[in-house]
Amino acid sequence: MDSTLVNWEALDRLILDFAKSENLIDDSASTSTISFPSSSPSSFSSSYQSRFIIRQIRRFLESGDIDSTLHLLRSHAPFILDDRRLLFRLQKQKFMELLRRGTDEARDSAIECIRTALAPCALDAYPVCLFLLNFMTKKYFLLNLVMNRLNRY
Repeated sequence: MDSTLVNWEALDRLILDFAKSENLIDDSASTSTISFPSSSPSSFSSSYQSRFIIRQIRRFLESGDIDSTLHLLRSHAPFILDDRRLLFRLQKQKFMELLRRGTDEARDSAIECIRTALAPCALDAYPVCLFLLNFMTKKYFLLNLVMNRLNRY
C-alpha cells in the first residue's frame, strides 16, 4: 500500500462542502462551530482530536452505549442534539439496547426510559403525533360511547 500523506484540512473542507451542498448541515451553524485552523502543529492536533471524538462516538453507538454517546455529543457538539429527530432516534436506540439485555432490571430501566426520555423526545421530534394521538383518543372515546348506548337498547 502506498504511504501518501493526507492533507486532513483539505479533506475536512471537502467533507464540509459536501455536507453543506446536500443540506446536511446549516451554513450558519457550521461556521460558528467549525473553524479551519492554519497549517500548524496545533491544527493537526485539533483535527486529530475531532476525528478521535468522532471515532469514540461511533464505537459507543456500535456497542449500544447510548448514554456515553449522548455525553460526548453534549460535551463536544451540542448543536447536533438540536435536531430533535436525531435525539429521538438516539433515545429509541437506548430503549432497544435496554430491552436487548433481557434482565428484569434492564426492563424496568427501559420502561423508565420511555416515560422520562423517549416519549418527551417523540413529542418534540414529531409534534404532529400528539395531534393524531389526541384525535384518535377522542374518536375512540366517542365510538365507545356510541357502542355502549347501542348495547343498552
